[in-house]
Amino acid sequence: MIKSFFKNVKIIRYVFSFCPLYVVISLFYIAANALSAVFKIFLIRKVIDLVVNAQSFALVLKELIIYAAIILGTSLVKVVYDGYFFGRYRTIYVGKMQNLMYSMTKTIDYEDFDNPEFYDKYARALRDGSYRGIRVYEDLVRFASSMTNSIAIGSIILISDAWLLLIILLSSIIVIICDNLINKKWYDLDKRTETNRRMYRYVNRVFYQQKYAAEIKTTSMSDLLVQRYQDHAKIINGEYLRTQRKVASIDFISQFSSVFIEQGGTYIYMTIKLFKNLVQLGEFTSVLNAGLSLSGNFVEAINFLTRIKLNALYIDDFLWYMNYQAKLETTGKELVKEPLQVLAIDDLSFKYPNNATYTLENLTLKIKQGEKLAIVGLNGAGKTTIVKLLLKFYEYEQGRMFFNRYDYRDLAEDELRKQFSIVFQDFQIYAVTIGENVLMREIKTLEDENLVWEALDKVGLRNFVENLPDGLNTLVTREFVQDGVVFSGGDRQKLAIARVFASDAQIYILDEPTSALDPYSEKAINDLIITNAANKTIIIIAHRLSTVVDVDHIILIEHGQIVESGTHEQLINLQQRYYHLFSTQASMYKKNNDNQIIESDMEDTI
Repeated sequence: MIKSFFKNVKIIRYVFSFCPLYVVISLFYIAANALSAVFKIFLIRKVIDLVVNAQSFALVLKELIIYAAIILGTSLVKVVYDGYFFGRYRTIYVGKMQNLMYSMTKTIDYEDFDNPEFYDKYARALRDGSYRGIRVYEDLVRFASSMTNSIAIGSIILISDAWLLLIILLSSIIVIICDNLINKKWYDLDKRTETNRRMYRYVNRVFYQQKYAAEIKTTSMSDLLVQRYQDHAKIINGEYLRTQRKVASIDFISQFSSVFIEQGGTYIYMTIKLFKNLVQLGEFTSVLNAGLSLSGNFVEAINFLTRIKLNALYIDDFLWYMNYQAKLETTGKELVKEPLQVLAIDDLSFKYPNNATYTLENLTLKIKQGEKLAIVGLNGAGKTTIVKLLLKFYEYEQGRMFFNRYDYRDLAEDELRKQFSIVFQDFQIYAVTIGENVLMREIKTLEDENLVWEALDKVGLRNFVENLPDGLNTLVTREFVQDGVVFSGGDRQKLAIARVFASDAQIYILDEPTSALDPYSEKAINDLIITNAANKTIIIIAHRLSTVVDVDHIILIEHGQIVESGTHEQLINLQQRYYHLFSTQASMYKKNNDNQIIESDMEDTI
């Protein structure tokens, strides 16, 4: 319990930090609640005593007005708190916490996303963590209010009859134990079915996102996904029903205690005292009211103590996330303070986590400033892995990497990645404006806007975008708006490549982003990039060898090693592996009537 308490305290500190004024307002709320509870009890007793004692109507009215004014004032405080401050500060807190948590996602090691166990905890932390802190704080406020009310009301009952207090407390303790058991059952259900619910949500996401629509309509994938959906739904529903049955039996005990022990016992006990003339009618009525009020407040107060433990179970995931220590991210401290001269890889070996074999082995490579390098090879040869290591996504097993004189292990990850502009093979187009998709941030100035137009012009999309009603401000995809623009496969890739031209990075990396284009268009894009980025260092991961013949340097990767290196002409003259691959691939293309290169029906070998 002590550990759970301190976990709750840790998360409440974020409320104190994000919403300090809310804490002050909550103190007024607690005081108003206590006054309201006490004066309601005294009001009932006062009115009945005045009537029974045949006091004048004027005196009764005067007393009623005084008590009613106090109750009205305190109730107004509660209404404003619950109706305005509660929602306002919850929104403020959740917004600030989400900003904090989302900003921290950049510090997570890339390799951790490949671990399902990590991903389950990560998903729970993001889903629950943004509001858990404010919920714990609200529980604390309710606890403080209920505890204050319990002490005040309990004192009134204790003065009247200590035995009645024991009856109420006994029933309340039984209810509290049952509530704690019920909460634990539901939490265990959440934890057991986390993976199933993620699959459940994944299938739902696939069916409503436009990018999956074509394959869903033309294949049997929808049947498979529906079956997966039903399989996991069956597991979730089965677990839910089993939990519900267990909860129902516990809830019966709780209801029995509340109705028969607390309410029945209180009414019977006080009625006996009334008929024996041990209490007056005013006291009888007010004590009954106080007893029911005490029970609710006491259960609410003690339930907070039980929720401390339940909250701690959820807080564990949140604190794990907030205390996450990356093995690689944020470990580098050195800033890149000079223009690129050379990227160097020296005798590097690397294997992915939990893999027995090396993806790259004894790799040595130098990339000079302004050089146009193509990395080619069969699928799985290690081409993209080189890119991931250049971006410091993974730690390598042995060897060294350098950015000029800086050792890669010492470089700050964010600063290093600012030197690169990358278009990945599985690049994403986002449901934001065209301009934001190119700039990858908000357009803030006229200079930003001009930069985007220039980039679109270079990839051949300027005329298309200019003819759209909202130009750069046109939303991409129709997921949220009916008049959003949907780009074709080729134009999507051009839009992604425009990001490179809109960047001020020193190094451009193109990891097969033009694979959906025909060979002629792909070569035209590669030539366009090389021509428009003469002073930039360019690394192209290529699928088709014919599209990179004009680069300065080509390396052929096989089984994680460089087997050939040189210009296109040099490698052709060697008449070895590159030559045979190029010749095989060249035979797979033919020219159409417009003299454009198109693929034949033969299967591509690279």
